[in-house]
Amino acid sequence: MSLPSPSKGPALSLPAVSLSNLSKGPAPSLSKEPALSLSKGFTLIEVMMAAVILVVGFVGMIEAVTLSAKMMDSARRQTLAAQIMNHEIEQLRLQSWSAINALPTTSTNLGAAYSASTTYAIGDTVTSGGAWYRCSQAGSGHTPAAGSAYWNVDTPPYANSVSTSGVALGATYSLTRTVADPATNLREVTLKVQWIVTTSRRDSSNNPLTFTYSRVQVAYFGKYGLNLTYQRS
Repeated sequence: MSLPSPSKGPALSLPAVSLSNLSKGPAPSLSKEPALSLSKGFTLIEVMMAAVILVVGFVGMIEAVTLSAKMMDSARRQTLAAQIMNHEIEQLRLQSWSAINALPTTSTNLGAAYSASTTYAIGDTVTSGGAWYRCSQAGSGHTPAAGSAYWNVDTPPYANSVSTSGVALGATYSLTRTVADPATNLREVTLKVQWIVTTSRRDSSNNPLTFTYSRVQVAYFGKYGLNLTYQRS
Protein backbone atom coordinates (compact mmCIF):
# COMPACT_ATOMS: atom_id res chain seq x y z
CA MET A 1 0.00 0.00 0.00
CA SER A 2 1.50 3.27 -0.96
CA LEU A 3 1.06 6.47 1.00
CA PRO A 4 -0.09 9.48 -0.81
CA SER A 5 2.64 12.01 -1.48
CA PRO A 6 2.19 15.36 0.15
CA SER A 7 0.67 17.91 -1.94
CA LYS A 8 2.90 20.67 -3.11
CA GLY A 9 1.78 24.11 -2.19
CA PRO A 10 3.18 27.51 -2.97
CA ALA A 11 6.78 27.98 -1.71
CA LEU A 12 7.48 30.62 0.97
CA SER A 13 9.71 33.35 -0.33
CA LEU A 14 12.09 35.16 2.16
CA PRO A 15 13.73 38.39 1.34
CA ALA A 16 17.32 38.02 0.40
CA VAL A 17 19.72 39.32 2.97
CA SER A 18 23.00 40.59 1.69
CA LEU A 19 26.08 40.39 3.87
CA SER A 20 27.10 43.75 2.59
CA ASN A 21 23.97 45.23 4.10
CA LEU A 22 25.01 43.96 7.55
CA SER A 23 28.21 45.96 7.46
CA LYS A 24 26.36 49.16 6.84
CA GLY A 25 24.91 51.33 9.56
CA PRO A 26 26.26 52.24 12.96
CA ALA A 27 28.14 49.57 14.75
CA PRO A 28 26.71 48.60 18.08
CA SER A 29 28.46 50.49 20.89
CA LEU A 30 30.02 48.31 23.54
CA SER A 31 31.00 51.20 25.87
CA LYS A 32 28.95 51.64 28.96
CA GLU A 33 27.36 54.88 29.97
CA PRO A 34 29.53 56.71 32.58
CA ALA A 35 28.28 56.29 36.07
CA LEU A 36 26.78 59.38 37.60
CA SER A 37 29.50 60.80 39.90
CA LEU A 38 28.48 62.50 43.12
CA SER A 39 31.01 65.36 43.61
CA LYS A 40 31.54 66.21 47.31
CA GLY A 41 32.22 69.82 48.51
CA PHE A 42 32.20 72.02 51.63
CA THR A 43 29.12 73.53 53.05
CA LEU A 44 28.95 77.20 53.92
CA ILE A 45 29.07 76.42 57.64
CA GLU A 46 32.25 74.37 57.22
CA VAL A 47 33.92 77.18 55.29
CA MET A 48 32.91 79.71 57.96
CA MET A 49 34.27 77.50 60.75
CA ALA A 50 37.57 77.07 58.92
CA ALA A 51 37.83 80.83 58.44
CA VAL A 52 37.21 81.44 62.14
CA ILE A 53 39.95 78.97 63.09
CA LEU A 54 42.41 80.65 60.72
CA VAL A 55 41.60 84.10 62.09
CA VAL A 56 42.07 82.94 65.69
CA GLY A 57 45.39 81.36 64.75
CA PHE A 58 46.64 84.48 62.98
CA VAL A 59 45.63 86.71 65.91
CA GLY A 60 47.53 84.44 68.29
CA MET A 61 50.62 84.58 66.09
CA ILE A 62 50.49 88.36 65.92
CA GLU A 63 50.19 88.59 69.72
CA ALA A 64 53.12 86.22 70.14
CA VAL A 65 55.30 88.26 67.77
CA THR A 66 54.36 91.51 69.54
CA LEU A 67 55.14 90.05 72.96
CA SER A 68 58.47 88.69 71.74
CA ALA A 69 59.43 92.11 70.36
CA LYS A 70 58.61 93.77 73.71
CA MET A 71 60.68 91.21 75.60
CA MET A 72 63.62 91.74 73.25
CA ASP A 73 63.42 95.52 73.75
CA SER A 74 63.33 95.05 77.52
CA ALA A 75 66.36 92.75 77.40
CA ARG A 76 68.31 95.25 75.30
CA ARG A 77 67.54 98.06 77.76
CA GLN A 78 68.54 95.91 80.71
CA THR A 79 71.81 95.03 79.01
CA LEU A 80 72.55 98.68 78.25
CA ALA A 81 71.87 99.64 81.88
CA ALA A 82 74.34 96.98 83.04
CA GLN A 83 76.96 98.28 80.58
CA ILE A 84 76.59 101.82 81.88
CA MET A 85 77.04 100.81 85.51
CA ASN A 86 79.92 98.43 84.82
CA HIS A 87 81.75 101.13 82.89
CA GLU A 88 81.47 103.60 85.78
CA ILE A 89 82.65 101.02 88.31
CA GLU A 90 85.66 100.20 86.14
CA GLN A 91 86.47 103.89 85.95
CA LEU A 92 86.29 104.17 89.75
CA ARG A 93 88.70 101.27 90.07
CA LEU A 94 91.25 103.32 88.14
CA GLN A 95 91.02 106.17 90.64
CA SER A 96 93.26 106.57 93.66
CA TRP A 97 91.96 106.17 97.20
CA SER A 98 92.18 109.92 97.72
CA ALA A 99 89.83 110.47 94.76
CA ILE A 100 87.43 107.78 96.01
CA ASN A 101 87.52 109.18 99.52
CA ALA A 102 86.71 112.67 98.17
CA LEU A 103 83.47 111.60 96.49
CA PRO A 104 80.47 113.39 98.05
CA THR A 105 77.86 111.37 99.89
CA THR A 106 75.02 113.30 98.29
CA SER A 107 73.31 111.95 95.19
CA THR A 108 75.20 112.97 92.05
CA ASN A 109 73.89 112.87 88.49
CA LEU A 110 76.44 111.39 86.12
CA GLY A 111 76.41 111.92 82.38
CA ALA A 112 74.08 114.93 82.66
CA ALA A 113 74.53 118.21 80.81
CA TYR A 114 77.28 120.40 82.19
CA SER A 115 76.25 123.09 84.68
CA ALA A 116 78.61 125.93 85.62
CA SER A 117 77.08 126.17 89.11
CA THR A 118 77.80 122.53 90.00
CA THR A 119 80.95 121.49 91.80
CA TYR A 120 82.34 118.37 90.19
CA ALA A 121 84.52 115.71 91.81
CA ILE A 122 87.24 113.71 90.15
CA GLY A 123 85.62 111.00 88.04
CA ASP A 124 82.31 112.79 87.45
CA THR A 125 81.03 112.69 83.89
CA VAL A 126 79.13 115.35 81.94
CA THR A 127 78.06 116.02 78.37
CA SER A 128 78.73 119.27 76.59
CA GLY A 129 78.59 120.23 72.92
CA GLY A 130 77.67 116.70 71.89
CA ALA A 131 80.72 115.14 73.58
CA TRP A 132 81.39 113.22 76.78
CA TYR A 133 83.83 114.48 79.41
CA ARG A 134 85.21 113.13 82.69
CA CYS A 135 86.42 115.40 85.45
CA SER A 136 90.16 115.15 86.12
CA GLN A 137 90.40 117.92 88.69
CA ALA A 138 87.71 118.93 91.17
CA GLY A 139 86.18 122.35 90.77
CA SER A 140 83.33 124.35 89.25
CA GLY A 141 82.88 126.94 86.54
CA HIS A 142 85.30 125.30 84.12
CA THR A 143 83.64 124.61 80.79
CA PRO A 144 84.54 121.18 79.39
CA ALA A 145 86.76 121.31 76.34
CA ALA A 146 89.45 119.23 74.72
CA GLY A 147 92.80 119.97 76.36
CA SER A 148 91.23 121.41 79.50
CA ALA A 149 93.08 120.93 82.78
CA TYR A 150 89.81 120.02 84.48
CA TRP A 151 88.21 117.74 81.89
CA ASN A 152 89.22 114.88 79.67
CA VAL A 153 87.29 113.69 76.64
CA ASP A 154 85.89 110.33 77.69
CA THR A 155 83.65 108.66 75.12
CA PRO A 156 82.03 105.62 76.75
CA PRO A 157 81.90 102.28 74.91
CA TYR A 158 78.12 102.54 74.69
CA ALA A 159 78.18 105.95 73.00
CA ASN A 160 76.96 104.43 69.74
CA SER A 161 73.77 103.33 71.50
CA VAL A 162 73.13 106.30 73.77
CA SER A 163 73.00 109.93 72.70
CA THR A 164 74.54 112.64 74.89
CA SER A 165 70.99 113.51 75.98
CA GLY A 166 70.53 109.98 77.34
CA VAL A 167 68.11 108.69 74.70
CA ALA A 168 68.57 105.09 73.58
CA LEU A 169 66.38 102.21 72.42
CA GLY A 170 63.21 104.23 72.75
CA ALA A 171 63.95 105.19 76.37
CA THR A 172 65.56 108.07 78.27
CA TYR A 173 68.40 107.02 80.60
CA SER A 174 69.82 108.71 83.68
CA LEU A 175 72.59 107.65 86.07
CA THR A 176 72.99 108.66 89.72
CA ARG A 177 75.68 107.87 92.26
CA THR A 178 75.49 107.87 96.05
CA VAL A 179 78.36 107.13 98.42
CA ALA A 180 78.27 105.87 102.00
CA ASP A 181 80.89 104.94 104.63
CA PRO A 182 79.93 101.59 106.16
CA ALA A 183 83.29 101.29 107.94
CA THR A 184 86.56 103.08 108.37
CA ASN A 185 88.58 103.24 105.15
CA LEU A 186 85.72 101.61 103.28
CA ARG A 187 83.37 103.35 100.86
CA GLU A 188 80.15 102.00 99.46
CA VAL A 189 79.33 103.38 96.01
CA THR A 190 75.80 102.81 94.74
CA LEU A 191 75.03 103.36 91.07
CA LYS A 192 71.45 103.51 89.86
CA VAL A 193 70.41 103.58 86.24
CA GLN A 194 66.86 104.64 85.55
CA TRP A 195 65.16 104.65 82.18
CA ILE A 196 61.73 105.90 81.19
CA VAL A 197 59.86 104.37 78.26
CA THR A 198 57.14 106.45 76.60
CA THR A 199 54.48 104.37 74.83
CA SER A 200 51.83 105.19 72.26
CA ARG A 201 49.10 104.34 74.74
CA ARG A 202 47.11 107.14 76.35
CA ASP A 203 45.74 107.60 79.84
CA SER A 204 42.37 109.06 80.79
CA SER A 205 43.77 112.58 80.29
CA ASN A 206 45.04 111.68 76.79
CA ASN A 207 48.65 111.85 77.94
CA PRO A 208 51.17 109.24 76.76
CA LEU A 209 51.68 106.43 79.23
CA THR A 210 55.23 106.15 80.57
CA PHE A 211 56.88 103.28 82.39
CA THR A 212 59.89 103.73 84.66
CA TYR A 213 62.49 101.03 85.22
CA SER A 214 65.68 100.99 87.25
CA ARG A 215 68.70 98.86 87.99
CA VAL A 216 71.07 99.21 90.92
CA GLN A 217 74.64 98.07 91.40
CA VAL A 218 76.77 98.49 94.51
CA ALA A 219 80.57 98.46 94.71
CA TYR A 220 82.87 98.59 97.73
CA PHE A 221 86.23 100.32 97.64
CA GLY A 222 88.75 99.99 100.44
CA LYS A 223 91.82 102.00 101.19
CA TYR A 224 93.93 98.87 101.11
CA GLY A 225 92.60 97.38 97.91
CA LEU A 226 89.23 95.87 98.82
CA ASN A 227 87.25 95.69 95.61
CA LEU A 228 83.92 93.84 95.80
CA THR A 229 80.67 94.42 93.95
CA TYR A 230 77.20 93.00 93.97
CA GLN A 231 74.13 93.79 91.99
CA ARG A 232 70.43 93.94 92.60
CA SER A 233 67.56 94.88 90.30
